[in-house]
Amino acid sequence: MAAQHPSQVAIHAPRGRVHRYGPTEHRAITFDELNADADAIAHGLQAVGVACGTRTALMVPPSPDFFALTFALLKIGAVPVLIDPGMGVKNLGKCLADAEPEAFIGIAKAHAARRVLGWAKKSIRVTVNTGRWRFFCRTSLARLRKAGRTHGAYPIPESEATEPAAILFTSGSTGIAKGVVYTHGIFAAQVDLLKSTYGIEPGEIDLCTFPLFALFGPALGMTCVIPDMDASRPAQLDPYKAAAQIRQFGVTNMFGSPAVIRRLGELSFPAPLAGEGVGASPTGEGKAARAAEVSPLTRLEDSPPSPARGEGKDQTGLPTLRRVISAGAPASASSLERFVRLLPDSAEVFTPYGATETLPVANIGSREILGETRHLTDIGKGVCVGRPVRGMEVQVIRISDEPIAEWDDSLLAAPGEVGEFVVRGPVVTRAYYNRPDATRLAKIRDPKTGEVLHRMGDVGYLDDRGRLWFCGRKSHRVVTPHGTLFTDMVEPIFNTVWSVARTAIVGVKRNGVTHPVLCVEMQRPTFLRQTPIRLDMREQKLRDLGQQFDHTRNITTFLEHPNFPVDVRHNSKIFREKLAVWANKQLGPKWNPEAKA
Repeated sequence: MAAQHPSQVAIHAPRGRVHRYGPTEHRAITFDELNADADAIAHGLQAVGVACGTRTALMVPPSPDFFALTFALLKIGAVPVLIDPGMGVKNLGKCLADAEPEAFIGIAKAHAARRVLGWAKKSIRVTVNTGRWRFFCRTSLARLRKAGRTHGAYPIPESEATEPAAILFTSGSTGIAKGVVYTHGIFAAQVDLLKSTYGIEPGEIDLCTFPLFALFGPALGMTCVIPDMDASRPAQLDPYKAAAQIRQFGVTNMFGSPAVIRRLGELSFPAPLAGEGVGASPTGEGKAARAAEVSPLTRLEDSPPSPARGEGKDQTGLPTLRRVISAGAPASASSLERFVRLLPDSAEVFTPYGATETLPVANIGSREILGETRHLTDIGKGVCVGRPVRGMEVQVIRISDEPIAEWDDSLLAAPGEVGEFVVRGPVVTRAYYNRPDATRLAKIRDPKTGEVLHRMGDVGYLDDRGRLWFCGRKSHRVVTPHGTLFTDMVEPIFNTVWSVARTAIVGVKRNGVTHPVLCVEMQRPTFLRQTPIRLDMREQKLRDLGQQFDHTRNITTFLEHPNFPVDVRHNSKIFREKLAVWANKQLGPKWNPEAKA
C-alpha cells in the first residue's frame, strides 16, 4: 500500500477526546508515513537485540504506536505476544509465564506492573517504554525511532509459511487463557478469506473496536479510524462518539462485538426494551413501551446542538456503512434488529463464527437471521451461525471430553445429532504455545493428509442446507437425569419473556445428581423514575414457557442475578462457571430440588 498508494491515509487518530456531536480533530497518518515509521522502529529494535523469532510482549493500547510497533515486529520476523490487558494482573502474569517473552514493549503502567509483579523476569532481556523517557527500561520508543530514522527501508527477510508470526492469547472465557501460535501462512490466509468473504476493497474506511482486528485494516488497504474507547471494556462504548466518527470520516466497514452492536443500537432506542432479549419479538407490553420512548436522536433534532457541539446536521442513521462484522459471541436478533434500523438498505451485519484458534469458519448475515433463523432460535433450535466460508470444512463428531489423537470417520455423529464441531482448513492453527495438554485436547491429526483439525469446544449440528447451528459450549452443557441441556437451545426460549435481559442455564449438584437452575438477569430501567421489574413478577411466565418444550420442562428453579459476569475481550460471553458457583451458594446446602418440581 505504501508503494502503490503512499498518500492514502492509513490511520486517523483522535487528538484528545472525541466530541459526541460534530467533528473532532484527528491526526492523519499516510501509508507512506506508517511504513517509514515501522522501518525506523524495526532498525531500532534490531539494534537493541530484537531479531527474527524473538518473542515480544506488546502491551500498548490502540494508537498509531500500536500499529507501527506491530508492523515493525512483523518486518523483523519477531513474534508479537498479544494479551488482553482486561483479564487482570494475575492472569496476565500466567500468560506471560507461558509465553516466555524475551522482549517487553509497553506503556509505563505496564512496565510498572511488570517490575512490581515480576512478570516473565527470567526470560525478558529487552525492555522498551513507549513514552519519551526510558522509565527504568533499557530504552524508549523515541530513542528507537531516532536511532533507526536514517537507515531507510528495512530489509524484510523471506518468511516461510510455517514460521511462527505471533502468539495470540484466547480470552480465557471457558478456562485458562492459552497462547495460540499463528504462522505467516495463517495470517496470509486470513487476509485472503476476509477480503473474499466480505468483498472488502482498498480505499475503504474502517472503525474497528477490537485492536487485533484493527491490524487487518491496513493489510486490506483500508484506512483505520481509531475509536475513542477503552478497548478492554467494549460494553462501555459511547455510541454517540462512535457515530460521530463514522459520520465524520464516512466509515464503510466496522468490526464490533455483540456488546458494541447492542450499545450502538441505543441510537435507535435509548436502551434495550423490555421483552427484547435474544431473538425476542415484543409483546403488547413491549410495543407500548416502545411507543412511549423517545429516541435520543429525535431529542437531538428537537433541541439542535449549540455551535460548540456541532453544526446541527442530521444526526439520524449511519448512512455510509456498507457492512458491519460482529464476532466474539452470538449476537442477539433483537440487538441486530435495533442496529440495522440505523443502516442503509444495502448494508448488512455479518456474524462470522470462529475462535482465536481458527477464524473465520462460517458466516451469516442479518437478513437471514432476522428473516428466518431467529424464529427457530426462539423455540430452542440453537443459533444459526451460517455456512462454512470458502476453503473451510466443518464436521460434527460425537461429544467427548477425552483427547482424540487421530481422525477417523467413525468419530462422526449421526446427521442432525448435536455433537462437537471439528474444523479443517487454511486458517486452523496447529498448537498452543507451551500447553501440550491443551493441544492434545483441542487438536486431531488426520493420518491420511497430515492436516491438523481443530475441535472448537462448541456443540451444535448441521442442517440439511449445510448451515451450522450453534448450541453452546461443550463445557457448559448440563447433564441431568432427564437429558442433556445445551445453553443455546434453552436460554433463547426464556430470553423472549418481556423484561428479561438474558438468562443462563447452570447445573447444581445435590446428592450426586445435577439439577438445572436458570439464572435470570432482568432488564434495567430505561429511565430513573421507571419502576424496576423483579424476577418474582415474571417467574410464572418463565415457568409456563418452559412447560411448552420437552427439553425445558424440568427447569423449575429460577434465580435472579443483578449483572452476569462476562468475558474481558468482548463483554459478551457469559461466565457460566462463576454463575454455577453463585447459584450453588444462593440455594444453600439444604435446597431440595424436588420441592418445586
